[in-house]
Amino acid sequence: MVGVSFYTLWLLLSLIAVVHLLIYKREPSSTIAWLFFVTVVPIFGALLFLIFGPQRLERGASKRRKEIEKLVRAPTAILPLAVSGEVDINAGLPAEDTAVLRLARQVSDYGVTTGNGVELLSDPHHALLAMQSAIEAAEHFIHLEYYIISNDEVTAALFEYLVRAAERGVEVRVLYDAIGSLSLKRIYFRKLIQAGAKIAGFLPFSLIPQRINFNFRNHRKILIIDGHTAFTGGTNIGRQYLGRRNKSQWHDYSVKITGPVCLQLQDVFAKDWHFTTQEDLFQSSYYPQARAAGDSITQVLESGPDTAFATLHQALFLAINSAQYEILLTTPYFIPDPAIMFALTVAALRGVRVRLVLPLKSDAPLVRYASRSFYDGLLRAGVEIYEYQPRILHAKLMVLDQKWTMLGSANMDIRSFRLNFELNLLIYGNSVASQATQLFQMDLAQSQAVDPEKFRRRPIGLQMLENACRLLSPVL
Repeated sequence: MVGVSFYTLWLLLSLIAVVHLLIYKREPSSTIAWLFFVTVVPIFGALLFLIFGPQRLERGASKRRKEIEKLVRAPTAILPLAVSGEVDINAGLPAEDTAVLRLARQVSDYGVTTGNGVELLSDPHHALLAMQSAIEAAEHFIHLEYYIISNDEVTAALFEYLVRAAERGVEVRVLYDAIGSLSLKRIYFRKLIQAGAKIAGFLPFSLIPQRINFNFRNHRKILIIDGHTAFTGGTNIGRQYLGRRNKSQWHDYSVKITGPVCLQLQDVFAKDWHFTTQEDLFQSSYYPQARAAGDSITQVLESGPDTAFATLHQALFLAINSAQYEILLTTPYFIPDPAIMFALTVAALRGVRVRLVLPLKSDAPLVRYASRSFYDGLLRAGVEIYEYQPRILHAKLMVLDQKWTMLGSANMDIRSFRLNFELNLLIYGNSVASQATQLFQMDLAQSQAVDPEKFRRRPIGLQMLENACRLLSPVL
């Protein structure tokens, strides 16, 4: 009887997993790998698939946002036009550049905004001070959304600023990822809640089938102040992210933004908050009239398992293919899919100088080994690879042809492209590109070039380890 029950359970779980795999389109290699694992490993394989396998998530907030978007052009529009980013991008821009912007508009909820001020912040400690100063100046609302909020004195200090803001009547909302911030203790919430702030955890673990999946993590980092000032990037909140000289610290970037694009960031928060709490922030009071604050052309690229297109993946692919002479790329987790690998290789072969700064040290050793398995093909094509030496590299930055800059929360891996909720900024302009290039050059000066001949002669055992880790790349 026990054997029959075990067999029945195995068949039932395997059938559920197989049906899901065949209904929802995935890459053939991924589908075959999961089918093999589900059918060969009794029960455990199917359970793992149900936890880590699904790649789609439906959110009522997206539907609600689309309903609101229809009203943007109405005489009584709820949201300002800057949210959709419907501006003329033809004036003064070369055709190849408008093509990138138009493609990004097609695959994203947001279009191009002009009149933005962009300040790249290479020192996380300075970025934290700037955030605290902006919180002190808040008058109406503060919306904070982070993947990791650590359980330490840095969080305690930042929350004190939020408490003081709430006590003087500012609306404060904090959204954290329930898995990424799993160590965050409730004691940090007490004062905030007492002061009137609202706090919510994004997709906590649940037995409800739609929410059991560990894949769908909110990897975004956003702080919006009154709809006019915002911060984003790759830096989480915590002691280890301050980037001090200690070698155990992490190296990362943030960006401070002022201008119309802040309303797009506010809209991203509104959708995530609605999904988590059902509170509707699609109100005109949270979308103030846009103010010009600079000359940068900027667009929000929002991506996640609830979007129709792999926004970041497709925008990145086109941007790489549009490069004429230079691609500078810094990323901590480098596991490119075939399309991105092909784009980088072809770019180098057609004469574009492609330089990658990747980590020597990593908090995820399996990812680093998998990443190194891609070096051979890139080096043969002429791509220059450098490994950052001093600290744990966590920065994500790309500069193309000294005019395009892309930075944000997304890594160059399958998880960021398809499974996590991510947010990057696509910025057009020589001024910001010049800032970004200086940051890249500073990292390059602290990196060691990978010699193609020496790398080719590395021990066979190490090559086998790298290739074995590469097989795990769809779930890393």
